[in-house]
Amino acid sequence: MVRLVQVSASYQTRRQPAAAAATAKTDLVLNNISFHIKKGESVALIGANGAGKTSLFLALAGILPLTHGSIFIDGVALSKRTIKTVRRKIGFVFQNPDDQLFMSRVYDDVLFGLLNMGIAEEDAQSRAWDALAKLGVGHLADRSPFRLSGGEKRLCALAATLVMDPEIVFFDEPSAFLDPKSQRMASAVIQALPFTKLIATHDLAFARTLCSRALILRSGALVADGDPAALFDDAGNMSLWGL
Repeated sequence: MVRLVQVSASYQTRRQPAAAAATAKTDLVLNNISFHIKKGESVALIGANGAGKTSLFLALAGILPLTHGSIFIDGVALSKRTIKTVRRKIGFVFQNPDDQLFMSRVYDDVLFGLLNMGIAEEDAQSRAWDALAKLGVGHLADRSPFRLSGGEKRLCALAATLVMDPEIVFFDEPSAFLDPKSQRMASAVIQALPFTKLIATHDLAFARTLCSRALILRSGALVADGDPAALFDDAGNMSLWGL
């Protein structure tokens, strides 16, 4: 579903031959990362601040150019030619819902992406109501997103992503800024989703609950890939990884 092959990226340099890239490792925010996420997997992306989690998401979305390596989404190689096709397969749920919700009504936010894609209005409206209902926030449709609680905003932002029917969803710190009750609600909702999921989080308990696998980044490199319980219970490695 998602495959990275020796992916490196830098904010300073463009794609270059492998020999040249090897001399510029100090500039890399992603350094020779390879992994494969199968369809239906829920995978945690763990790392200290600055480890490369956000950079990895930007690379997966085609926003951060690669200096080396390849990214495949559902078998399609990410490139300038395929970027529109790839982006229709993925969905993002931002860390801060205020970066994702911008219309005067929740319903309009959920509807926006569908209409922008050229979906017929009647079909788009039906899908928007369905997405809100599935997440239990249909009663918030006419509310301003700026007057909702943190947990309510998170669910509405998720509805705006899921209505696009992505095949894989990337979550950026989905438990951040939530009280314990809202965290439990978000966990239950995300766990029930049938999509392939890559979840960046600092919350190790949250990752244990939702994910059967964890990828651990340090300084832009993938340093561990395995069962969350086994990885998180190794105090020596956790300290080494800066966690």
